[in-house]
Amino acid sequence: MKVSVITAVFSNQAFIQDAIQSVLSQQNVEIEYIIVDGGSKDGTVDVVKSFGNQISKFISEPDEGVYFALNKGIALATGDIIALLHSDDYYAHPFVLSQVVEAFEKTKCDAVYSNLYYVKSSNTNKIVRLWDSGVYKPNDFFYGWMPPHPAFFAKREVYQKYGSFNTLLKSAADYELMLRFILNHQIQLQYIPKFFVKMRTGGASNRSFLNRLKANIEDRRAWQINSLNPKWYTLLLKPFVKLFQYRFFSYFRPDKS
Repeated sequence: MKVSVITAVFSNQAFIQDAIQSVLSQQNVEIEYIIVDGGSKDGTVDVVKSFGNQISKFISEPDEGVYFALNKGIALATGDIIALLHSDDYYAHPFVLSQVVEAFEKTKCDAVYSNLYYVKSSNTNKIVRLWDSGVYKPNDFFYGWMPPHPAFFAKREVYQKYGSFNTLLKSAADYELMLRFILNHQIQLQYIPKFFVKMRTGGASNRSFLNRLKANIEDRRAWQINSLNPKWYTLLLKPFVKLFQYRFFSYFRPDKS
């Protein structure tokens, strides 16, 4: 199975090279690498072009945000599996994608997901949070669960059947897509209990109380778009469960054995 990896980037000269190298270093897997740039002027384009024809497809033009860019990449993809890697992130080791393919081939599932490390931007060896997804159980979304977006790999046919990112949402389009695929359409999932992605800290939705409030409003819209009704506590639990991803609080996780 061929994997189409899509990276959306805008003005990230400092870190885009790490993302690219982590993709190109993947072993024992056929990769189509698509990079969609939003018209960067800071040197990002030069970094991407320095890799020459190792990048399968490269677009650089103004767009309306990351989800527009990812949708462009999905539309261009020809692989059996879609992988989405942000320009701040990188794969934890060279066998991530081969293990993903192996899981698809063995289980015949629709999507695979794994775990993610949050690391400090200034020192990526310093782990700040551990997004340990765990095995999905029915109704987990009602208790604040979702898999980490960069560690979620779905067949291209799933996107073709159920659609790409809803660009009416600014910060919760990834959450809405997970609700649509997993809860609404009940695609078949396979969990790999390994940490496949390292993400630098600094997500926009968590930078301030106001941003978190806006994200919560969008999370509610994500349920409405799918004609789903969350419990009264669902959207309160979604940010709360993230506390247990931090190194200190992880020792007190309810599922910690």
